[in-house]
This record gives sequence, C-alpha cells and structure tokens, in this order.
Amino acid sequence: QYPDGHEYKAIVIGSPNGGVAHLAALLHAPFLTASFLLAVRHPTIDPEDIDAYYAAGERLAAEILAGSKRTSFEVINHYDPLHDRALIKYVNFLRVKLLELPQAYQDFILQNLAPDGKIVLIDCSYQWPQYIVGERSYLQVGGLGAIPAGEYLNRFVLDLPVEERRESEWGCPPEFACAVKDFAKRHGIDVIEVSYDHPQGYSLLSYRAYLAAGAHKQEIMFDCFNYQNPLTNIQTGIPALWLPFNTEDSLAFARSFLSGKRFERIYLALLPSFAGSPDTASIGEWEKLLSPHGDLTIIDVDPHTFPADPLAPFRFVDGMKRLREERHRSTSIELSLATLAALLHPNQPPAPSAPRP
Repeated sequence: QYPDGHEYKAIVIGSPNGGVAHLAALLHAPFLTASFLLAVRHPTIDPEDIDAYYAAGERLAAEILAGSKRTSFEVINHYDPLHDRALIKYVNFLRVKLLELPQAYQDFILQNLAPDGKIVLIDCSYQWPQYIVGERSYLQVGGLGAIPAGEYLNRFVLDLPVEERRESEWGCPPEFACAVKDFAKRHGIDVIEVSYDHPQGYSLLSYRAYLAAGAHKQEIMFDCFNYQNPLTNIQTGIPALWLPFNTEDSLAFARSFLSGKRFERIYLALLPSFAGSPDTASIGEWEKLLSPHGDLTIIDVDPHTFPADPLAPFRFVDGMKRLREERHRSTSIELSLATLAALLHPNQPPAPSAPRP
C-alpha cells in the first residue's frame, strides 16, 4: 500500500480512529496502526452467553500468544453483546495490540521518512474496564456508546479480576507509545504527540485541520465509524467531522459541535450497523438535529431500513465517487506539519526542524 523509496514528511503511528484517518490523509502521510482486529469463527452461541464467548476467546488468545515475547503484543477478546449482537453469535473479535515497535515498522520509517520528517504519534488514552484472563490476555465487555461500562459489567459477569485499561478499540497501549518515542530518540527523529482521552478529540482536531488547510468552511460532512472516505474530503475540500458510532452519544457530540453554527450544506454519511442497539440514534433524530443547521443530504442510506441496510455500503462507494467527480479540485488540500503543531499548541512558537543525522 505504501511503496518504498517515498520520502514522507510525516508518518502517523499509533491507535486508529476515523479522525486519525482524516489527519493522515490531510498530511498525505501513511498510517501505521498499533492494533489489528481478528474475527475468528466459532460454533453458534447465544449472544447473551458470555461464558461460551469467553471460553472460545481464551483458547484463541492462548494460541496467538504462544511462543511470543512478553514485550511483543497483548490480546483483547472483545465481547459487545449490544453493538455487535448479530456478529458475536458466530465469531470472536480479538484485537492484537502492539507493545513494541516491530522491526518492519522500524525499517519502513528509516527507509521512507524524509530527512527532516517527523513521526506523528497518536496516543489515545481512552479507558475501559477489562477482565484479566492471564498474562497479556484480557476480555472487554461492551464499548464506546451511550451505555456506561458499569452496566455491561453488572449484567455480564465473569469470576475474574477487573482492571481499568486502555480501551480495546480506540486506546493506544502506553508501552507502544514509549517504544515509538524511544526509537525516535535513538534515531534523532522529532515526534509530534497527539494525545486525547477520547476519540472525539481526534475528530475535532481533524475538522480544525481541514479548515486550516483551506477546506470549505460553509460545508461539512459528518461521517461515521468506518463509513468514511478521506480521499473524497481532501479532493473536494469538504471538511469532515467524524462520529465514533451511530449512537446517542455521537448525536450529543454533534449537537454540542453544531451549537451556534450554520452551514450552506451538510452531508451525513451514517453507518448502517445492521442491528440496532438500545442506544442507536434513529435517522429521524439525526435529521431533526442537522436540518436546522443547513441543507441536509443523507448519503446513500435508506431511512426506511436503517440501520439494517445491506446495500448501503455499495451505494456509499458510488456516492463518494460521484461526489469526487462533481466537486474535484485541481489539487488536493494538504496540511503542513507546522500548521498541525500550531493547532496542537496555539500559544507556542514553532520549533526549528533540523535534518536528522
């Protein structure tokens, strides 16, 4: 995906989310993730049966961890019986999260970062309680949404110790962040740290970055979870505000952002999650919130079937392509590292950048 021999001015590395995807696109930079999602099929279970899910995941995690170094990675078995209810009947979701900087990442950075380039470290500290299964093996119940973590733990109980840790989906392991900084120090590479305690922080930063890079201030696109296409935004100049999910907390986030604002046009790309959870916000709620703030276009989601709209992802691809063709700029918008630093530290004078030895 990222050919060798390209001198990038920045390489983005760390915990993934949609705001980070927009930020990397604006920087025209590759993104190296700290976590990898595995979906492993298991015999059909009752989605309420945490014991069956735990047993299958414990075996899988043990197999994945077998023979690995203690400092290499951890495994989190992620059980979300509300947002992933239709899926966990058939598969275990396991996240392999790096605790050190792999040699492949080190080689890529040294071979492809420009002499005066910087590492942009995404160190999200979002927390969630997790069951401790064993050494480097954890189980998380629930995830980001409008339902508090405590409600999950009260309902889905295991006889295991619980620890507040960096969240499975959005958090960056602190060991990985330290490994990146140690590597950069050894090789004389400057690091721009981007640290927030909630994924929404990266969403707001990337929106401000779009405006700073020259995007259209009178328009906005709300995209959601993995229902996004940053290429469309940088090629059209339509700024995006990423929504972590299609739930009531994201609706409240959008409401807070929109307070006192008015746009000529608002695009909504809302994830069809196929199975509604108790905290899923309806299309009607989104329309009621967004319409007073601008001319609203809902991108290729059928409001009559949402959130169960299996053809929506295919229409979304066509819709993004159509938007790029209609609104294509002669050059894609781009964010400089100096502008990113100014957004992160507005009262701090820019630091001089010297090529590394």
